[in-house]
Amino acid sequence: MEFIKPRIYSGLRDRLPEQMNYRGFVVSKLQSLFEKYGFEPLETPAMEFYDILTGKYGEEAENLIYRLDYRDGRTLALRYDLTVPLSRVIAMNAELVRPIFKRYQIQQVWRGERPQRGRYREFTQCDIDAIGSASMLHDAEIIAAIYEMMIGFGFHQFEILINNRKILDGMVKYAGVDDKLKEVCRSIDKLEKIGSDQVRQELAKSDVSVQSIGKIFAVIEIDGNHETVLADLEKIIGDVAQEGVDELREVRSYLSKLGIDEGCYRFDPALARGLDYYTGPVFEVVVKDASIGSVVGGGRWDTLIGQYTGNNVPAVGTSFGLERLIDSMEKLNLLPQIRTKTQVLVVPFNTELISQSLSFLAELRSAGVNSEIYGEPKSFRQTFGYASRKGIPLALVVAPDELANGQLAIRNMETRDQVVCSVDCFVEKVQKMLAEL
Repeated sequence: MEFIKPRIYSGLRDRLPEQMNYRGFVVSKLQSLFEKYGFEPLETPAMEFYDILTGKYGEEAENLIYRLDYRDGRTLALRYDLTVPLSRVIAMNAELVRPIFKRYQIQQVWRGERPQRGRYREFTQCDIDAIGSASMLHDAEIIAAIYEMMIGFGFHQFEILINNRKILDGMVKYAGVDDKLKEVCRSIDKLEKIGSDQVRQELAKSDVSVQSIGKIFAVIEIDGNHETVLADLEKIIGDVAQEGVDELREVRSYLSKLGIDEGCYRFDPALARGLDYYTGPVFEVVVKDASIGSVVGGGRWDTLIGQYTGNNVPAVGTSFGLERLIDSMEKLNLLPQIRTKTQVLVVPFNTELISQSLSFLAELRSAGVNSEIYGEPKSFRQTFGYASRKGIPLALVVAPDELANGQLAIRNMETRDQVVCSVDCFVEKVQKMLAEL
């Protein structure tokens, strides 16, 4: 018999139980946070028609879309992100926006990227978006939710970078290359990754003159506190980018009212965000001590839905990869030790006691205690070894000597301490021991 070699494509990963427990912990906290801010859940299909997805991300991004060609001539594609499918949903269900629709979505996306730490070909994307309002209040609310998420997961050395595509529009007009907005944005979006020298070279290859490159860098190198950055932007490009500056001032005022620490965000004129559909404020989060790049990104996208309906609908949102967030948390030891969800292993001394052990198991489960039974009792060493390897905190030992006295033994698997209690109150004792762990 010829065996098939078990293997997996690079950039894809199996998620084993311990990893799934971490994911479940993070996703649960995210869902609670999103719902706290008034966002409703949504899911969309993994596959979309190819033309639904294309023409929205930019050439470089669209080269990463997985196409699916079928014999009947239809071309589908695996979704690249969750924002474009959301736009399609709104175009087909306009009644959702009454007058605003706030949704969260946690689903898989696929990209033909070169795999590396924090980047995979298949990953879970988490999005929140507010559809139907042009008010900067919603941009600030999205940023506030990001801030609360980062603090809630234990991050401290992080920074939310904020810019505005209208400032970038003004910058290229000031530099005299307003016909090269996409090329300029794609190049400066790589500034942190490849450095200023290479960005200058890349701009030169796009036929941007040395003088224009100098003007671009005069804008993207502006630094300082919030008001200093905005004031310097006004001095240099205020005549062509005042609306973008005013929007950032408005966002800042809302963030202040929402109690967001001003030291956790910064206005960064070099922040471009690579996707072509952004139209207003853009933002991303960098974890300084994780060395993994940005973990969250987003912005305002007021024209994307209009590509399907002919009428623009204002929208703003944020998106991040769950795997990249978890990788950052793992690197900084921010993940709790959740090896298993099982709280108690019921251990019958021998096969004759399995029937009676099942009654105790049923009582535990009825009381809401996550429990399982070791169904092939051979030796305590083997049974306790299983509990230890799995990370089960307590073992309920069902043995003939204790049962003869109307008792059960409960073992703490970490300390190896063992106590006995009456059969009549063992559930309460287990619950008390679990609460003390």
